[in-house]
Amino acid sequence: MAKKNSSAKEIMYPHSQAKLDYYQSYLKRYLPILRLAGFTEKIYIFDVFCGTGIYEDGTKGSPILAFEAIKNSYYNLSGKSLTPVCLCANDLDSDKINGVKKYLSDKNKKKYCDLGFYNKDASEFLDQIVKFVDTQNSASRNLVLIDPYGYKNIKKEDLRRLLSKKNTEIILFLPISNIYRFSGKVLQETDKCIVGLRDFIYSFFPDENHPMRNGKASCEKEFIEHIRTALNFDDEYYSTSFYLQRDNKGHYFAMFSITSNLKGLEKIVEVKWNLNDETGEGFELPKPMLGLFDDEFKEKTRDDQFNKLKNLVVDFISNKSIVNNKELYEFTLRNMFLIKHCNEVLKDLQKMGKIAVFDVEKNREARKGAFYLSYNNFTSKNVKVNISLN
Repeated sequence: MAKKNSSAKEIMYPHSQAKLDYYQSYLKRYLPILRLAGFTEKIYIFDVFCGTGIYEDGTKGSPILAFEAIKNSYYNLSGKSLTPVCLCANDLDSDKINGVKKYLSDKNKKKYCDLGFYNKDASEFLDQIVKFVDTQNSASRNLVLIDPYGYKNIKKEDLRRLLSKKNTEIILFLPISNIYRFSGKVLQETDKCIVGLRDFIYSFFPDENHPMRNGKASCEKEFIEHIRTALNFDDEYYSTSFYLQRDNKGHYFAMFSITSNLKGLEKIVEVKWNLNDETGEGFELPKPMLGLFDDEFKEKTRDDQFNKLKNLVVDFISNKSIVNNKELYEFTLRNMFLIKHCNEVLKDLQKMGKIAVFDVEKNREARKGAFYLSYNNFTSKNVKVNISLN
């Protein structure tokens, strides 16, 4: 049982566990794809604020989970040519990084990956990562995890520079409830982390009349959506969010992912729906008691999501007159739905006679249920099908 005075740095709270579940699930899904990509020469995983390796309650922290994902991919893909991985962990607390170093070095006797350990201020380490990325060619891939502590060091330009070569993906954790607290106020705050966090967020929203600054946002979830939109840098990148309910008072943290790769976005969307199969939007604290009608409410939520996507798809086709399978694949992921969801919607629309699907290659009506929504078809030179409303 956790001590009453235990801090989040010593034990794992539910929202913190959900954060790690998100990160671990992402690595399990995406790392094998990167390791099998013939054009990738090396993968670097940077944990900017790695924190504790093993918590007092036995829970494993982010650097340990990353190592285990690397190790599992080594065994699961045994016999195949794998892209090598380098795991780089950093923390300003020397005791923490030394503990992580000892644990991982002991577990890495078979050289599952290269290891790097750093005891630097976050801004210094991030600057080092940015300079390193600048020297890379397109055959390198980088996954950068920026976790909660030390936000006085994070700058908008750091993220922009990391993303600029299109070979880097970022997972960013933000304490939304803290941001909401200082929204619309002239915060007389001396804590450097809070001031730094405010300045970081405000750099994305220079307009003082924006809801992120004028206090007119209705709730913390609205804040999350504003930040997610801002992190795509005017649609130059794909960005997603996953909220983490902190308590029962409407307070949230959130995970944000930024990538230039549509396959990376697909894996993140899969993670979101795997962790929340009703909406894919975030983690909710467990309810004290199950209600008699909980299953019915969940089914209604899923039906609402289906209808939401159906309306989005119909509007998308209507606005463009004709859409092809490539456009619809990207559209689905940008709206945070799984490809199987869109296939279900299209089958329903086709069954009702509301859409026409034309096979471009065969110059005739496509066979029923053939929509060709996949990454391979997206990257293919040729369009497979065109879809229009009847």
